[in-house]
Amino acid sequence: MSIAEQPTQPRKQTEAEAKLIAAAADLLGEVGPRAMSVRMVAERAGVNHGLVHHYFGSKEGLMRAAMLLLVEQHAEDVREKSHGNPIPDALVLTSEPRYLRAVVRAVLDNEMELATMELEAGVSIPRGALQHVAKMRQLDEPDTQIKALAAIGMALEMGWAALEPFLFAVTDVPTDEQDDVRDLVRTFRTKFISEFLQ
Repeated sequence: MSIAEQPTQPRKQTEAEAKLIAAAADLLGEVGPRAMSVRMVAERAGVNHGLVHHYFGSKEGLMRAAMLLLVEQHAEDVREKSHGNPIPDALVLTSEPRYLRAVVRAVLDNEMELATMELEAGVSIPRGALQHVAKMRQLDEPDTQIKALAAIGMALEMGWAALEPFLFAVTDVPTDEQDDVRDLVRTFRTKFISEFLQ
């Protein structure tokens, strides 16, 4: 095998790259992709803004790298918390605010390619759950009912994770009752998911 034919090792990420990706991941959720600027990210990362173009080619390249980091961390965390179960535990997204905020901001900014990066990365928790349920029902692909139930379940999970403080406030749930309410929501979600699995 000649030198040209030998597989190349992936280049190790530099400290500056890692700082830029981490800063961009935070800013995706804080200000959204539309308002985020290269200078803003570089300032947060404590590096020269020219490094964004050097390492990522553009703001879009950096945003993709940042969202990829978020979706991969999210997938790993959810799988760990759910002990490998393809159906995640109830309210698991409440412990993933960085990922959730970035996805919500990307959707609100109409950056759907960025918001759905988990599909391109092949680490989508919802897609894995859909395929799991289809297989349980002995279907080649999820049918309309499975997709609808999954979408409702995701709306509950994402809505709760994004709006929990607001929901507690408008429903007048005092601090000492919040854990009880969360338990009831988990129970409801578990019953809903059991319907989904039938």
